[in-house]
Amino acid sequence: MDIGHREEGVPSWVELATPDAETSIGFYSQLFGWTHEGFGDDLPGARTCLLLGRPVAVIKPAAGIERGAWTMHIDVADADKTAEKVLAAGGRIVTPAYDLGAAGRTAVFADHSGTVFAVWQSDRHAGDGDGDRDGDGGGGDAGVDAADVPGAFHSGELITDDVEASAAFYGSLFGWTLSAPHGPLNRREWRLDGRPIAELLPRPAAMPAEIPPYWDVYFTVADAAATTEAVTRLGGTTLMPATPVGHGTIAVFADPTGAVFTVLAPAR
Repeated sequence: MDIGHREEGVPSWVELATPDAETSIGFYSQLFGWTHEGFGDDLPGARTCLLLGRPVAVIKPAAGIERGAWTMHIDVADADKTAEKVLAAGGRIVTPAYDLGAAGRTAVFADHSGTVFAVWQSDRHAGDGDGDRDGDGGGGDAGVDAADVPGAFHSGELITDDVEASAAFYGSLFGWTLSAPHGPLNRREWRLDGRPIAELLPRPAAMPAEIPPYWDVYFTVADAAATTEAVTRLGGTTLMPATPVGHGTIAVFADPTGAVFTVLAPAR
């Protein structure tokens, strides 16, 4: 299993912890056209989900949880040093850094508000020539390289109660900055070296107070309305119907295990 490497500080792939792996694998395979293969002995029962032969996600069984949950991974050069930065910025370590065979090293953290995210330290280096940069579908780089391909992981969006505190935390970790707010919900872009790499959304008024801040994960689709019909047919739930935004149309769903995710049909 080769997750690969894209660029330090950039969200690269996602992982689903689920109480029912077979149901989750069946749902997303039919919804996004993913194929899957065994991850290996490092994560027993986990499956690597592939799009055009390239990893886009991992689905793993998790005993003792009632509902599924997606976790976004951000590429870093050193997971252990990132852990030190997390603690210094007021976050905490959920799962200390550990190796996943020869693929790389990972760790799970919570930010200043308790919002969970993960990091990925590849055993390869950007520019080493091993990845597939020519778009032919080979190689082992994460699916974010083809973020506009239907079925690919597109990006993440942090839903937060404190924009300034979030900006300080993630800025200190990854060098991210925030754009000016835009649109009726005051969304902002997370930027790295001036380029957008994720989104931030202040808690919407309609979001129940009992739901804590979280990192939402976005997947690209060709048609958000058609995806809504497919989600219903496959046993998922629509939390927000297809809604135009500045850069396309989004819709928010819960899969059959309760894991929340969003799809984006980019504006053409």
